[in-house]
Parts: sequence; C-alpha cells; structure tokens
Amino acid sequence: MATSAAGAVLVGAAVASVVADALGWMSVPRTVQAGLVLATLFVLPVVWVGVHAVWVLRGRAELFVAAEEHPRRRPTDRQLFNHLRNEHPLTPLWWMVAVLGGLGTLCLGFALPFALADGAAGAGVLLGAGLAVSLAALALAVPGIRRAARQGAEDEKRRTELWSLPTAVERRLMIPLLGAGDGAHLGA
Repeated sequence: MATSAAGAVLVGAAVASVVADALGWMSVPRTVQAGLVLATLFVLPVVWVGVHAVWVLRGRAELFVAAEEHPRRRPTDRQLFNHLRNEHPLTPLWWMVAVLGGLGTLCLGFALPFALADGAAGAGVLLGAGLAVSLAALALAVPGIRRAARQGAEDEKRRTELWSLPTAVERRLMIPLLGAGDGAHLGA
C-alpha cells in the first residue's frame, strides 16, 4: 500500500512538473523533469514489483514453515493465491529488470554516438555510465530468470507434496504474478 501511494505521488509529481512547465505556470528545471520522468519509467516499476516479490517471498516462507510444523493443516485458498504460484515470486522482478535494461541499452546506445559527435563530454559520460548500468542489469537478469524458474519448479513440486488442491485452485495458481499469459511476462 505504501509503495503504491509513493508511486502515485511520484507519477503525479512527474506529470505536474511537465504540465506546469509546458503551460508556463511554473519554471521547472529540465534536470528535475528528466529525473522525475526517468524515475517514473525505470525505477518505479522495479521497486513496485520488488516490494511485491518480497511480500510474497515472506508469505511463502511462512506457509512452508507452518507446513513443517503442522503437516495436515492446509493454507486457505487466499493464502495460496497470495503467496504460492507455479512461478517463483522473483520471476516478474527479473523479467522487468531484463526488459528495462534492454530498453535502456537500446536508447542509450543509440544516443551516445550523437552526444559524443556534438562534443558534449558531460552528456557522453552520463550516457556511457547509463549504458554500462543497463548492460550490467541485463547480465544479472538473464541468470536470475533461469534461477527463479528452477526455484519456481521446486516450489511447485514441494507444494504438491504438501497439499492436494482442488482443480479450480490449481488453475488459479497457474496465473503469473504480473497477470500475463503462461510465463509471458513483459517483453517475453
């Protein structure tokens, strides 16, 4: 809830700064506008999905610990829907990092030669640093996706060993956390 509220404030501030500057109501420095827009587009989605993943991971750990202590007690359907899926909770986070890293690599890689050709050394350094960060994010995300897929398969196997579920519940657990089709997250 706090993450959603903070995200709404950030999006509102970004939109308000762009609109206020465009209509001449208030002069907003371009660096502030660029920072707000970049944070809204690149940082906010990762933070929101990351906070959700941490919440799901914590609930998942609590359910499995409770199952070890009370093996015959099955979680409620709501607990299962919130915390246990057929995918690992970090899968959407790694996909989002991969997609945003790829977009960042494309945009910054395209802009860097133009900035250097115009002799803008400061802009070139910033774009080059951003390009390096985007490439590093891609390099981290690809193994992360594979690792999360393995962990998700282990979680699914563990869950089926612990609890027998009605088919309606099983079908609902197949829905990915981001709501995309079968494993097809953003950019898959």
